[in-house]
Amino acid sequence: MSLGARVKRVRTNNGMTVRQLAEKVGLSASFLYQLEQEKTSPSFSTLKSIAAALNTNITLLIEDNLPEEWLIVRGNNYKRVITGNSGMELNLLTFLGSREKRMQPMVFELAPGAASADIAEYRDKEHFLYILEGEIGVTLGDVKYLLNKGDAAYFIFDAPGELRNAGKDKAVGLWVYSPPGT
Repeated sequence: MSLGARVKRVRTNNGMTVRQLAEKVGLSASFLYQLEQEKTSPSFSTLKSIAAALNTNITLLIEDNLPEEWLIVRGNNYKRVITGNSGMELNLLTFLGSREKRMQPMVFELAPGAASADIAEYRDKEHFLYILEGEIGVTLGDVKYLLNKGDAAYFIFDAPGELRNAGKDKAVGLWVYSPPGT
């Protein structure tokens, strides 16, 4: 992928117009249009300013291959989150590098009988659940769903809700929500 195409992709992912980026960097919109169309090349200092304005770094804009730690989280590098819920363990899959991330993946475990507290902090976000082991009951307001190993679900928690281990064994799942910010 060309430099111009990468700048355009990152700019678009940030929800920024060419004019907005031009203002942040102190360049003309015309120059940025030409850059994105591969009709001109920036100086190193200009490229550095563009990367900073896009909350990324030059490496993401110029490298064909991103560093492995930006793409892969090894099992021994999960970030454990203290949930305050007895019997629930959350492990964030934190990818390194300066990129605008559109989702936050986690691996969760629930001991038999354990449940999450109200998932209010995740309200109005999109959620994908994939059950790796056991059975998970999902409550959304007054509606309840039962998910078993191999089941996948897509929810928006727009009412009080929880995840509960509905089985006799430990339950494990992949939980991805978007957007990750508040």
